[in-house]
Amino acid sequence: MKQPGMVCPLRSGSSGNAVLIAADGTRLLIDSGVACRTIEQAMQAIDQDAASLDGLLITHEHTDHVASVGAMMRRYKLPLYVNEPTWLAMRPGLGAIDEGLVHLICEGSPFCIGSLSVTSFATPHDAVAPVGYRVESGQGAVTLLTDIGEMDETLLQHAAGSRVVLIEANYDPMMLMAGPYPAQLKQRVSSSVGHLSNEDCAQAVGLLLETGTEQFVLSHLSKENNYPELALLTVGRHLNRLAARPGRDARISVARRFAVSDPLCL
Repeated sequence: MKQPGMVCPLRSGSSGNAVLIAADGTRLLIDSGVACRTIEQAMQAIDQDAASLDGLLITHEHTDHVASVGAMMRRYKLPLYVNEPTWLAMRPGLGAIDEGLVHLICEGSPFCIGSLSVTSFATPHDAVAPVGYRVESGQGAVTLLTDIGEMDETLLQHAAGSRVVLIEANYDPMMLMAGPYPAQLKQRVSSSVGHLSNEDCAQAVGLLLETGTEQFVLSHLSKENNYPELALLTVGRHLNRLAARPGRDARISVARRFAVSDPLCL
């Protein structure tokens, strides 16, 4: 009997990011921004083995996405998939690795890892060449839309029809403005190359719901400028205005910062 596919955020937020996708006998990790041991323990908690990973995809070079890339490559001989500008930016921090494991990818050009088809696409964030990913399996698609300063039609098209969308809900605008960040950092977070607010996330969820997506994971929440209940409330209120009901028309969850999240089935 064929095992159902699954997607599971192992960690999410500025403390570190890693997402596991397992489908059709292939296991991929998107980003490796927490310690190797943390990833191993998180995978064990959902009955997965880090040694079974088939590839590591990188969205961008910020530390909360690449902190343990070198360690994961050394320990598991794990193939790395990354665009060239990001590779050049992150290479100095990786230590001694087998560069034969590195596969340079091109934005918009699909490639296969095992039985999965992967396509990267540009995202608006203050990194050298940040990308999101759409991963296609025989059981449906998963799209990662995090670390994006603003949502646009192109990004929505990349995610349209996915079974699961992991979408950023980084901050509440009022909390950000009243919070402890210095003015320059507040401006950076709320800029078009910063992060996505709860309100912008809610609007995107409403639009993607119309394309057939039913499972959303609110991701990369700020510890200082957001909290899970507020992100869920903001999205839920917007869907109610659209006459869509969370829990009936859409399953919406929040990725955890310091613990493995509940896996979602494809």
